[in-house]
Amino acid sequence: MILLVDIGNTRVKWATQVDGRLSPQRAAEYAQWSAADWQRELFDGPPVERVLAATVAGSDSRLALEAAARKAGTRRVDFVASTAALAGVRNAYPEPGLLGVDRWVAVIGAYQLAHGACCVVDVGTAATLDTVDASGQHLGGFIVPGPHMMVRSLHAGTSNLAACTAASPVGGARLFADNTRDAIERGCRVALAALIDRTYAELAKSAQSAPRLYCTGGAVDEVLPYVLAAYQRVPDLVLRGLARIVDAMLER
Repeated sequence: MILLVDIGNTRVKWATQVDGRLSPQRAAEYAQWSAADWQRELFDGPPVERVLAATVAGSDSRLALEAAARKAGTRRVDFVASTAALAGVRNAYPEPGLLGVDRWVAVIGAYQLAHGACCVVDVGTAATLDTVDASGQHLGGFIVPGPHMMVRSLHAGTSNLAACTAASPVGGARLFADNTRDAIERGCRVALAALIDRTYAELAKSAQSAPRLYCTGGAVDEVLPYVLAAYQRVPDLVLRGLARIVDAMLER
């Protein structure tokens, strides 16, 4: 059994792969975890032969995962790095290692799902957008603040918006806000949705057929109600990418 692990800045997601089949995703916040917690949460099932992980966090979580794997009897722990090409996808970055590994693995997972042109959106603390053409060429993308960071930046960078927000009631379902709280929070979500739609539209101009739009991330559900393009929500997209990388390694 292979354990696939996606370590983000605040949450860890994991699943197992057995005979090419991916289990349902599990997820938790790990900030206060010890190595014992990592072992109990991730290695609580049948013996794990190998771990394949993608991490954007610091070395502490990496070391904790490795220690947990050793205690569980797992001999091999590998961490994916962004490369020039992998699993049928070619990296757009002139220096491939500078592309965030979470973006790289998500792109691989998306291309495996689409078998053609696709746009990948991940909305969390930051929001990332990546595009891939039908041949598997990664075209690049965008990085912007996620909705909560957008809101915090407005509160921090203005003199009275935070006070107006605190005094405002939670509004209704109308698009155009009639109070400061909703004007800020909804405005940030609509801005992100507009960027998603613009990115998808630009990719569609050059694609021979309609590209697929895949959306993931802890804050993505706040933005999706305002997205106009047809999309598919894929919560375990990075884990799907890790599973595809495992398959590609076995194909060699």
